[in-house]
Amino acid sequence: MRDTRSAALFDDFLLEARERLGHLEELLLASAAAAVLSTGEREAIQLELHTIKGNAGIVGLTELRIEAHAMEDQVAALAPGAPPAPELLAALDRLRGHLARAGAAEEGDGAPASMAAMAAVASAQPAQGGVRVPFATLDALVDRLEEMVIFRNRLGEALERQGRALGAGARSAEATAVRGAYDELGGTLDALRDGILRLRLIPLATLFRSLRRIVHDEALRAGKEVVFETDGGETPLDRGLLELAGEVLGHLIRNAVIHGLESPSERRQAGKPRGTVRVAASADTREVRIDVVDDGRGLRREEILEAAARRGLEVPADPFSLLFVHGFSTRAEVGLGAGRGVGLAAVRETVTRFGGRIEVSSEAGEGTLFRLRLPLSVSILRALLVACDGEDYALPLGAMEEAFRLDASEVHEVNGGLVLARRDGLVPLLDLGFCFGTSPVRRRGAYAVMLAADGSRRAVGVDGIQGIREVVVRRLDRWALRHPAVAGSTILGDGRAVVLLDPAGLARLSPLAGGGEIQ
Repeated sequence: MRDTRSAALFDDFLLEARERLGHLEELLLASAAAAVLSTGEREAIQLELHTIKGNAGIVGLTELRIEAHAMEDQVAALAPGAPPAPELLAALDRLRGHLARAGAAEEGDGAPASMAAMAAVASAQPAQGGVRVPFATLDALVDRLEEMVIFRNRLGEALERQGRALGAGARSAEATAVRGAYDELGGTLDALRDGILRLRLIPLATLFRSLRRIVHDEALRAGKEVVFETDGGETPLDRGLLELAGEVLGHLIRNAVIHGLESPSERRQAGKPRGTVRVAASADTREVRIDVVDDGRGLRREEILEAAARRGLEVPADPFSLLFVHGFSTRAEVGLGAGRGVGLAAVRETVTRFGGRIEVSSEAGEGTLFRLRLPLSVSILRALLVACDGEDYALPLGAMEEAFRLDASEVHEVNGGLVLARRDGLVPLLDLGFCFGTSPVRRRGAYAVMLAADGSRRAVGVDGIQGIREVVVRRLDRWALRHPAVAGSTILGDGRAVVLLDPAGLARLSPLAGGGEIQ
C-alpha cells in the first residue's frame, strides 16, 4: 500500500504517461498517413519514449520501462525517411496495456481502462495557472449537487402548499420575503450547477485520437485509402458521456470505413479520390452535436423500401430511420458482409438511454451523415411531469413537440389502434396507463403529449400535466429496464421516486390494442 505522497506521485505519473502515449499515437498516425517519418517526428517520438522509460523506472514499473526501451530500439532501427512500421503501433498498444494494468492494480479493481476512459484521464492535464482535480472529487461534488436540486424542488413544493393553505395571507410581507429568498437561492444553485458541470466537461479532441486509430486500423484491414478529418475538437462533453460517445462513434466510424466507402477500384471507376471520413462537433446551450460523415456510396432509398416490404414493416416518413430497427438489413441474407443496419439498433438504444438522439441522412453516390445529439449533462435534465392513474412520470423535454387537452371527437379507432386526427394528419395515440398496465381501457379524453423520435410521431394520452421540472436522473439496473419505455427514474421534491420515460421507447410501442414493441 503506497503512502499518500507516493500515491500522489504515482497518479501524476499515470496522467502524464497517458498524455505522452496519446501524443505518440498522433505522431505515428500522422507519419503513417504521410508514408514518411521525418527527422523531427523521429526525435519527438524518441523523446516521449525516453521520458516514459525514465519515469517508469522512478515509480518502479520495470515491465513498462523495458517495453519503452524496446520501442526506442525499434524507432532507432528505422532507415532515414522510411515510413513507421506497423509494429510500432502494436508496441504502443503494449505500452498502453502495461499502463492500464498498473493503474488498475493501484486502484485495486483489476479492470483494464478503456481507450475513452484513458483519453478522459489524459485530458486532465492542468492548464497554465490551473490545478489538477481528481474525477472522483468532481463526481462527489455532482452527487452533492444532485441532492441540492432535490432539496430545492422539495422546498419549492412545500412553499406552494403553504401558499395554498394560507390563501390571501400568502401575500404578506413575510411570505413575499421567503419567496424572494427562495428564488435567489435557486439562481445561486443554478450558477453553482453550471460551474460544477463545466468542471466535468472534457474536450472531444481527446476522443478524436482513438477514432483516428480506428480509421487507420480498419482502413488497413479493408485495403482502403481513407483520410480522416476532424473539426470542433474543442467542443466539451460531459465526462459521464465520453465513454458512451466513444463506443457509439467507434461503431459509426467502423461502419463508414467498412460499409460506407467503396473499394479503391470502385472509387477510381466513379472518378472519386481517396475516401474521406469526417467527424465534426459543435455545442449550443442545450446539447452537443457530433456528425460522422463519409463520401462513400450512400444509402439507396429503394433498397431500404424493398427490405421493409420483405419484412412487412410500416414505412415511416423518414425511411432511413428503419436502419435503427432490430435486425433490419438491406441484404436478403445476413452474413459477415451485412450492411448498415447491423448494430445500429443497439447504438440507438444506448444513446436514448442517456437522453440523446441519433439521426441519419444520405444521398446515393454522395455519402452518408449520422448525427449524434447528446445532452450537456448526463445527470440533470429538464422534464415534463405528467400524471396517469395516480402515478407520476417524467418525460425529457428534448423529444416533446407540444402538450394539449385531448378532444374525444378527434380520437378514432383504426385496425384496433387509436389515432389522433391533427391538422397535419393522423398520429398514433398511446395511452400511458394502458401501456404500463395500470388501466384496462384507453383514454379518449384528458390530455396528450406529442412526441417526435426516430422519425416517428406519437401522441401519449395522460390524465394531467404537472409542469416542467429540473430533475436528477437515476440510472436503473438492466433488469429494471425491461420495459422499452423506461429510461430511468428520478426523485420529486416530496421524496417520491417516479419513472423517467424514454421517448424513443414510447415511439416504438405499437398503437394496436395488444401493445408491445414494434419489431
